[in-house]
Amino acid sequence: VDIVASAKISMEAAAAHASKFGLNAHILSDSIEGEAREVARVVAAIAKEVRRWGRPFKAPAVLLSGGETTVTQRSTDKSATGGPNTEFQLAFAGEIAGLEGIASLSADTDGIDGSGSNAGAFADGDTIATMRSKCIDPTAILNENNSSYAFEMIEDLFVTGPTGTNVNDFRAILVR
Repeated sequence: VDIVASAKISMEAAAAHASKFGLNAHILSDSIEGEAREVARVVAAIAKEVRRWGRPFKAPAVLLSGGETTVTQRSTDKSATGGPNTEFQLAFAGEIAGLEGIASLSADTDGIDGSGSNAGAFADGDTIATMRSKCIDPTAILNENNSSYAFEMIEDLFVTGPTGTNVNDFRAILVR
């Protein structure tokens, strides 16, 4: 049996691609599970540690991770849109708000984050300020599980369409 796609293979391919640009890539794990917003806080803490103190890795670096995070539905609003990747990104953006030199992508490899038509989203230290400039309250949006809406309003959704392959979520955090 030949395995042509797996979380491990996708992480290794991303690491090899990053090295072509002179970036040190570090695979944190390809099997991270848990509440998306909690995983975001942990990954953001690692990114901030790299940015501020050069540990456990020296910048510039790409922190790669995957797995299957989850979202606990808190909102009763049936029109709320979001999935684990956009929820991860909204929580991550809150943790790095105002910081330069950190940017991220979180996406589902099948091209569909939750029930939306997007795969995930992009975020950086300006994401929260950009949302607020458009009268979007990131905390309220997170509490309403409406993260896809917020990223759509600032044009930072990552849309691929269905890929036909699902090897878990994929996260790449660039730290300069």
